[in-house]
Amino acid sequence: MSLLAQIIAYVISPLATLLAVWVAYLSLFRSAEPQLLVYYQPSPDVPSLIDLVIENIGGGNAIGVTFSEPLPISCFGIEKPQGEGSVVSRQGFPAISPGQRYVFNGGQYSGLHSKLGSGLAVRASYKFRNPIGFTRKRDEAFTLSIEYMEGMPTRTSANQAIVDALKGPNTTTLQEIRNEIRGINKQLQSLAKQREPQDGGVGA
Repeated sequence: MSLLAQIIAYVISPLATLLAVWVAYLSLFRSAEPQLLVYYQPSPDVPSLIDLVIENIGGGNAIGVTFSEPLPISCFGIEKPQGEGSVVSRQGFPAISPGQRYVFNGGQYSGLHSKLGSGLAVRASYKFRNPIGFTRKRDEAFTLSIEYMEGMPTRTSANQAIVDALKGPNTTTLQEIRNEIRGINKQLQSLAKQREPQDGGVGA
């Protein structure tokens, strides 16, 4: 082997090993770090309501989660705001585990829009441990907005529709069926009571 080939082997081999170790560390680091999402979405069950969702879609624990601004919730009003609503505190959460998801009742469009405007800039801060065990701090920036929901058609899920149909004030097909069954049951009970004296007389 020539001198040049030996030099190349001595240089390239350690660099290749170092690169492989670095790629493996990055892969492990990515799989162990948290990733927070904070956003508003239309409620999947109740029409006109909007949910605030805070979730960790990463692979590590987000520790000591705080927010730069309070997050508006319970801000109701479709045509115009009604009341002051409430907030998720800046103090946030002690920890959010991988896959953990918090859903709050955000309110309705006009109520939330009065708090968010064209967009509320929020910074989420938290700590996490890297694969080596050192604690690191991270900030993630979000812009909370619901303007894209304006004019969005509202729908009710099938499960919620059944619940509303059974307990709602308006007469629905399900309520009519329930009332018919109750009426038939009462008639059968009445017929059974009328037959009892007749059966007793025959036996005598």
